Amino acid sequence: MPVLSRAQHGPDRIFRFIALIASVGLIAFVVVVFTTRSPKSEPRTLPDPPPPMLKAGTEAPGFSVPRLGGGPPVELAAFRGTPVVLNFFASWCEDCQAELTAMASFWRSSTGRVDVVGVDTNDQDRAAADRLLRHAGAGYPVGLDPDAQVATRYLIEALPTTYFITAGGLVRSVAFGKLTIGDLDALTKELGTGRG
Repeated sequence: MPVLSRAQHGPDRIFRFIALIASVGLIAFVVVVFTTRSPKSEPRTLPDPPPPMLKAGTEAPGFSVPRLGGGPPVELAAFRGTPVVLNFFASWCEDCQAELTAMASFWRSSTGRVDVVGVDTNDQDRAAADRLLRHAGAGYPVGLDPDAQVATRYLIEALPTTYFITAGGLVRSVAFGKLTIGDLDALTKELGTGRG
């Protein structure tokens, strides 16, 4: 049997070394491809349906509730003839607290053009609500709805919720969540000033 010299072993070792490097490179490539490949796209799900609300064109349900701080009851019918921003809030609601300053500012700037009416709903702490409104500078009428009877008629499920009602007493639109002065300005432009 012939004996191989060192010179003959050299090319064999180099070939094995190159084959080993190529194999490691190929394995690394396969691992990279499979680990960085984007997973199969999940089927898209539609967002949760919007909360229930009174439809545009619906007559806004009337109510008469005690006024926060005393005085005559707050009655929606008393505002007929002027567009109304009807804001449902509670003292325990953080977004409501942040929104009250914007609501008060809007009320001051829109006097005679749009009425703002608050409904403190599902809230047992009248003193806290009164403090929040004073701190915000909100002097508009606020009715008390501790058992959420008015809120139920307006299909309220989360606070704050604000209805925009035409001078003729019809729902024009509804907004969920905290509003800014810019939001209030834009949404009340849709109300107009006439009846209907």
